[in-house]
Amino acid sequence: MSMRIDLSDLAPLIAVRGGGFLLTSIMDSRPHAAHLGFEVAATDDQVELRCKAGRTTMANCSQQPGVSVLWPALSQPLLPADGGDSGTADGDFNPAHYSIIVDGEARLDGDDHVIVSVTNAVFHRPAPPVG
Repeated sequence: MSMRIDLSDLAPLIAVRGGGFLLTSIMDSRPHAAHLGFEVAATDDQVELRCKAGRTTMANCSQQPGVSVLWPALSQPLLPADGGDSGTADGDFNPAHYSIIVDGEARLDGDDHVIVSVTNAVFHRPAPPVG
């Protein structure tokens, strides 16, 4: 289950999470993940993420600008006994228990930075326990 995040609420949510995983791909569709620190710039209707990136990430973004950024959940939830997906035992929503996934369009900024213009953001529920 995922829940949409209003872009005007996104900046403070990701500012407390630290580094995120920038997910890119190249023309043959092989994925590439890079754990990077992001600067966040936000206006009322636009959020941009800026990061210093390595050669592979830079090359991928220049070829395929559609990217995603993942911030894992900050803490493990207590899942309800019925296996529901509320994220807490008492059913209250806690954003720390959810991953944040952001989609956007990347563009190069100089020789070693990428800027991602965010197009969509969601909270994604934790995986149910295995077994």
